[in-house]
Amino acid sequence: MKALVIEDRTTMSQMFCGILEKFGIEHKLSTTVSDALEEMAAYKPQIVILDSSVDRGTGMSFISAVTPVEEEKESRKERKKKIEDGPGILVIRTIYETVPTDCPFVKASLVRPFTAQQLTESIKAIVPKEKRAEAPALYKEAQASNPEVELQRRGITYGESYVFFEERPVVIHQVMQIFSNAGYDMLLVTHLRAKVAREKFGLDKGAEVFTLSGSNYPLGTMITAVQDFLSKNKYPLVAIGDLDIIIEHCGLDMTMRAIQQMLSLRKTRSTRFTVLLSVDGNLLTQNVKGLLTGMMTEYNKEE
Repeated sequence: MKALVIEDRTTMSQMFCGILEKFGIEHKLSTTVSDALEEMAAYKPQIVILDSSVDRGTGMSFISAVTPVEEEKESRKERKKKIEDGPGILVIRTIYETVPTDCPFVKASLVRPFTAQQLTESIKAIVPKEKRAEAPALYKEAQASNPEVELQRRGITYGESYVFFEERPVVIHQVMQIFSNAGYDMLLVTHLRAKVAREKFGLDKGAEVFTLSGSNYPLGTMITAVQDFLSKNKYPLVAIGDLDIIIEHCGLDMTMRAIQQMLSLRKTRSTRFTVLLSVDGNLLTQNVKGLLTGMMTEYNKEE
């Protein structure tokens, strides 16, 4: 099973590619319509995820370009095969946009904002039945309908703190969603705007987002925001999805002290809370990785 993602925003493409990786679907990314049309001919994907706003608002032109034209002497059987051999297209759009109805390859559309679960269901809907055997992980029944059981399967215990060494924050996204589905109170610390962060991490509007901004991120204010969050929620979870970016802005020493201070808040609380932290391990020295794993549990359990 092969997929082509047509998206020029990094946060959204990471979400799309992360979902495809999770289900073992081979994929490529194009950031412009022209590049995507070239990939279509050589790569021949079975599914396409198309953002309507890609390439300066001309994403919909991709649909026009791939819409099959009926040849003069083309038989009904030949045209049917041409359509069956084409990709299933999922269009990502705004509520104000309409999707062309004359392209037989367009199988579904998804209105922004949406959750990762909604994206997964939409991807499942566009794969032809005869191709579903090529992506078994996408269609297998959930191993546990209870999110608490799923956390246990992944080796996650509420009340503990985990560091995810991953180049792109994919696994931490999945774990955060499971916690969210289980009803835990969520605080995401990120450099992204709240709306963008919720889209990227697949969180509902009830999740709180603390956005770090400016040339030097206000880590002291961040700690205060975490304290306030912990004081008013019964089952709190704090997640940082891009620690390497914080290190880049604030320096290693200040960032590590802030993490230590945040974890030390356990001593002032009578109830437990969990911290999830993702960072690109390739950017850290072994000493720094050792400091983090000394404070938190390294998550390395295979799904």
